[in-house]
Amino acid sequence: MKCLDFILKAIFPPHCLACGTSIAAGAMCKACLDGIPRYQTFFCANCGARLPGTEKVCHPSADYILGSGGPYDNAALKLLIHHLKFRGVRDTAEPLADLLAHYLADIAIDTSGFLLIPLPMHRKRWNERGFNQTEEIARCLAKRLPLRIRSDILARNRHAKPQTKTANAAERRRNIIGCFSVVKPDDIRRKDIILLDDVTTSGATLGEAARTLKAAGARKIIGLTAAKA
Repeated sequence: MKCLDFILKAIFPPHCLACGTSIAAGAMCKACLDGIPRYQTFFCANCGARLPGTEKVCHPSADYILGSGGPYDNAALKLLIHHLKFRGVRDTAEPLADLLAHYLADIAIDTSGFLLIPLPMHRKRWNERGFNQTEEIARCLAKRLPLRIRSDILARNRHAKPQTKTANAAERRRNIIGCFSVVKPDDIRRKDIILLDDVTTSGATLGEAARTLKAAGARKIIGLTAAKA
């Protein structure tokens, strides 16, 4: 198989998803990756305000604070997410993890005490896609930071329609209610958690997952996404 991959790459060399330039490996050229702007702060999960450090100064009752690598309206970042999520190009998980690792380094947060929980996917959707794109990013991120992945704690109980097919934020919140459960509550009690997803828009999915984790005894939760719309 490796020999076949080598031959195919020699005949059909990979090209950057964004600009089409020929590249030796990966999914995107360095120039396009370097052009993705990175956020420099956390955000309030309720109102979106930028936060000084990890303190919830505007809405202390929020179940989590939001961290995000960059803006979803950046064309290169959107391409990476779309090719991973909808086209199965798993090479894009590496640059997305790089973006998140650099983002967390920029804001100088020590992640060593956190559990990394990728947002789970319902079995029906996993069967359709064949993998969970968030777990792919999580595995790559855990190679770059001192994080322990726990994909066995949070479960998705029911299959809801994709959030992208809901009409507004209120419908997104209704659509996701009751979707998650904690399988091993003893493993997260009084623990700090990084809850990982690929992209956030209204925050409804992260909010429901964080609420479920908090109810089971989790302490501090950072909702971390590669992009924020």
